[in-house]
Amino acid sequence: MASSLVLPSSAQLAGHWQMQQQDQVCALDLIEQANALSGDVDCVAQWLGDKPLSWSPTPDGIWLMNAEGTGITHLNRQKEGEYQAKTATGAVVRLHRKP
Repeated sequence: MASSLVLPSSAQLAGHWQMQQQDQVCALDLIEQANALSGDVDCVAQWLGDKPLSWSPTPDGIWLMNAEGTGITHLNRQKEGEYQAKTATGAVVRLHRKP
């Protein structure tokens, strides 16, 4: 199965996204250059326990990383434009591309 997974490029994933936990939504921008993150990263940090400042595509999702480049959470791909992860507290966060 692993051989069927394709690594998306940063350009394919760059753009405007929203992270959601229950009914609370935070806006995030995945920036292609330097795989930087912008938007309401402080809002997202309250769920993840650390402030995400960069990101990296993987064949099965997206890694969000802190200032040191350490992975905070891996968001698993659910379908095109939608990813999800569980936080340390067990809550589910969803990342989806803004329409």
